[in-house]
Amino acid sequence: MERYIIGSNVSEIETPALLLELDTLEYNLNKMADFVRKNKKLIRPHFKTHKSPFLAHKQLTAGAIGITCQKLSEAEILAKSGIKDILITNEVVGEQKIRRLVNLAAYTNVKVAIDHEQNAVEISKMALEKGVIVNYLVEVNIGMNRCGVESGEPAMHFIKKLQELQGLIFLGIMAYEGHVMFIESLEERQKVTAKALEKVSNTKQLLENESIFCPIISCAGTGTYMITGLHPDVTELEAGSYLTMDSKYETIEGVGGTFKTALSVLTSIISIPSNDRVIIDAGIKSISKDFGMPIPKDNREGLELYKLSEEHGTLKVNKDAKMSFTLGQKIELIPSHGCTTINLHDIYYGIRSGIVECVLPIEGRGKSY
Repeated sequence: MERYIIGSNVSEIETPALLLELDTLEYNLNKMADFVRKNKKLIRPHFKTHKSPFLAHKQLTAGAIGITCQKLSEAEILAKSGIKDILITNEVVGEQKIRRLVNLAAYTNVKVAIDHEQNAVEISKMALEKGVIVNYLVEVNIGMNRCGVESGEPAMHFIKKLQELQGLIFLGIMAYEGHVMFIESLEERQKVTAKALEKVSNTKQLLENESIFCPIISCAGTGTYMITGLHPDVTELEAGSYLTMDSKYETIEGVGGTFKTALSVLTSIISIPSNDRVIIDAGIKSISKDFGMPIPKDNREGLELYKLSEEHGTLKVNKDAKMSFTLGQKIELIPSHGCTTINLHDIYYGIRSGIVECVLPIEGRGKSY
């Protein structure tokens, strides 16, 4: 039996279920599109948040120039859905994955991040064998201290060396200021972001001094789009979470209140063991807690989710709260981290005015290879 009926009321959905409020999602989509248009920037939004080709196509329709993704398997899903302009903001390493990459390059405009000479040499070799060109961006470390060549002269010398390789075309720099995203104060985030982006500008200037053209400088997440999106050297933004939002980003000044939460997990009460405790049918296999505990939607006064086990959630009912509960009653939760919650589900229920308008497969779920 199918778990859903198009046109049914949200209260009829079997739980746990991932809900997407379509009016809110479209508001967020247009809000970001207006920002990049006004500031004459480009946006290549990140697929790793929503993992839905349908939603990626909506972003393209709203003006995105392409789609960013984190993994090769996500890029393959995007290409299968007809999306041709794809940036993989990660290093693709190892013979099997590089062979997949060069085959993808045969029929899409795929771009990949590189930060190691050996990786570049191996991609070059297989691209030549396949008879294709692989476009690449060099990832530059600007403070996150994850992947990336060090900025400035190390990056410039690295890029000069890669210019000698055949089968590869350098398109620019990718630099992710991820260490800045969750600084709650906008003023402090502006200061730290400016320091990070100075490293990008210095690197770009060194490249220009060597007559190396750098058409793309790709940066930014949802927490910095309003800062990085005003920087003169940055050409495109990679933000992703703005589309669905979550309770963590709601606490970030300049993000919360600008975008609205479109994502929630619908749960049902399955046990009422006492007057101060109710149990729901969603645990960590349905909603993540890596950025904190999920929050009951609409901040229901006197109700707090304080424990998640594998398949159960335990909510505390404040003794002063004037509310009653019944078995089967539905409670919506706002996840603290949308990206990792979405990856736990097979489908979205697209909701408009309390009615199931569509059901969207999350085709990128589990695509981490």
